[in-house]
Amino acid sequence: MKIFCWNCRGVGNPATVRELKQLLVANGPNIVFLCETKIHSNGLSRIQSVCRMESCMAINSEGKSGGLALMWKEGVKVNVQNFSNHHIDSLVTLDENEVIRFTGFNGQANLNVRNQLWDMLRRVKRTVNEGWIVRGDFNCNTLYSYPKLGGCRKPRKAMDEFRDILDELALVDIKTSNEWFTWYNKREGANPVKERLDRFLISEDMIKNFPFITTKVVCQSKSDHEVIFLNMLGCKPEEKGSDYRSCFRYDACWAKEQKARDIISRIWDDKNSDILNKMNNTHEDLARGSINDTKE
Repeated sequence: MKIFCWNCRGVGNPATVRELKQLLVANGPNIVFLCETKIHSNGLSRIQSVCRMESCMAINSEGKSGGLALMWKEGVKVNVQNFSNHHIDSLVTLDENEVIRFTGFNGQANLNVRNQLWDMLRRVKRTVNEGWIVRGDFNCNTLYSYPKLGGCRKPRKAMDEFRDILDELALVDIKTSNEWFTWYNKREGANPVKERLDRFLISEDMIKNFPFITTKVVCQSKSDHEVIFLNMLGCKPEEKGSDYRSCFRYDACWAKEQKARDIISRIWDDKNSDILNKMNNTHEDLARGSINDTKE
């Protein structure tokens, strides 16, 4: 299952639609979530056809802002559960009839509206009995000490608020595998600003059930937001792969080695890293260390 999400800043422009189609052909997603479409829902039927999507759920824009669309390919089973001007919540059936929850979310910088949206996610959470993926343009918040390039630093309160929400909803922020920033103010020269506003969050149980999930940033030219892309089998090893990372297994004898214990302690004592990042870093550092030891 592959999910493509983009704050497109309007799909009324034919050039944007052409780029969207090219991006979909290049990445082959099963599900597409667009926010800030800035058009009436009736206008999405043409875009659905151009993009060769079988079905579409669209929310009207509010004047010259807003608008959401959830589209999916033939053969993908999606059941929309609830929606608003800021989200579309759905059940997605995977192979072997396994079901996950996918919520496309478009946040707001306005504090009062943002608190209402947190309450909306809390209501969705109460109905979730499956693995949960939330795609969000969270618009204001960050979790790390290196979130932004240029501009004013985000208030500490906003960061703490976002962390508290993730803890309450039991969601984990998935780090993208390539680029870090997803928004750029498009100003060249002395005042460029880049931030990570868009991200995928997944429920903690999905880390165990889908250990190969990866996300990446896909560059485009029509919006100040980049595309973010999730692949549920992104880092699944090839059957005959020769990369040491593909055949990594934890060796119980490492518990007796001081070097391995130091690696594990260093990674898991990092309070600025989430569980998924700690697992990935442990995997990489122990595997790299074992290869180096073998060469020695």
